[in-house]
Amino acid sequence: MPLKRIRRGAKDNLSESLIQSEAELVNADPDYLRDSVRRALLSLSFIERTNACRRVLDGLSNAGFGVRECLLKLGASARTTEELTAPEIAALIRYVRLIQPNALRAVAPLLHEVFVSPETVRSPERVA
Repeated sequence: MPLKRIRRGAKDNLSESLIQSEAELVNADPDYLRDSVRRALLSLSFIERTNACRRVLDGLSNAGFGVRECLLKLGASARTTEELTAPEIAALIRYVRLIQPNALRAVAPLLHEVFVSPETVRSPERVA
């Protein structure tokens, strides 16, 4: 008898509400935060997503968080920011929320821009 595989992503809905404030972001359940970050990043174009990720990763590094080491622990094999996927960045943010909440507070304004006002991470050629 063949086993049916349930697609985990099938329950995700890109139109669900995202996190609306920095306080909600910092205090969110880690799994909900991960899912919200993934959905928000997937709503951006590749260039916009890369720019947003670069800013968040730089913010985490500036806050003293070992981004590269953490990505390796999480199984991300990307060598550049462009190679990181939305689920990998989302998993990183979840990990930061669990392990080093102060680093999350440092990048909360950057993440909040992705959730609430994505036009700030949009590239100029996309605005019309």
